[in-house]
Amino acid sequence: MNPSLADITRSITAWLIGFAYNLFLAGLIFFVGWQLGKLAARLTKRAAQRGRVDPLVASFLGSLMKALVILVSSVSAIAQLQINITSLVAALGAAGLTASFALQGSLSNFVSGVQILFTKPFKMGDYLAFGGYEGTVKRIEILYTVLATFDNKEVIVPNSKITGDVVVNYTSNGTRRLDLNYSVSYQTDLGQAKKVLEGLAEKDSRVLKDPAPVIAVGDWKDSSVTISAKLWCRQEEYWNLYFAMQEAVKLAFDQEGIEIPFPQVDVHIRENK
Repeated sequence: MNPSLADITRSITAWLIGFAYNLFLAGLIFFVGWQLGKLAARLTKRAAQRGRVDPLVASFLGSLMKALVILVSSVSAIAQLQINITSLVAALGAAGLTASFALQGSLSNFVSGVQILFTKPFKMGDYLAFGGYEGTVKRIEILYTVLATFDNKEVIVPNSKITGDVVVNYTSNGTRRLDLNYSVSYQTDLGQAKKVLEGLAEKDSRVLKDPAPVIAVGDWKDSSVTISAKLWCRQEEYWNLYFAMQEAVKLAFDQEGIEIPFPQVDVHIRENK
């Protein structure tokens, strides 16, 4: 006996209702798992910090715990949809080459993250520069590291890029040299200009006495002579000292009558007699 249209309609309706119910439960499981993942990450970081674990390691462990919880919830959500996991794995196995290429970058970033934790080329709060990016290390995740730039932007850098590139750490030594260059005219008394810079450096408490400041004549340019000032300071005072010196030098040069030239061309016209 062939099923009637009404029977077919009821069967389809029942299947759709059952699938919608399972889909709702799967979505709920995934959502709860996501929230539990974030909670697990916070609790893991807090526990690691109480155990006096390096903040960078605590950040990584928290990120790893979050990923594991979300992975478990995702598998549970798929199971709720009554998808045959064995068939799904077999399908992924058939497309193994494609999947391996897709996961290659993520695996490389994960391994690089572990490498960073063991080699410790930097720590939380260090100021780094590499590959055209620079900023303060904010946290490290299982796949990427987050930097905060000077103007408070977040730069998300894959971990493999850090381990595979040249990284400059401005913080590790605690001090940093500030290189300043000022142009004065050829008519300027260079001794006077150097004394002005020496006085400003001596007066500012942020300038370290050891190593001693170096103030000397640098380049000869078309319209000016360059005087270089190389000052050492604490790393955290670098930008404060930079801005303070820029303003102080301009005011001091104006007060002493030291000319700061601008590019110019002298044209001499010879009259033919």
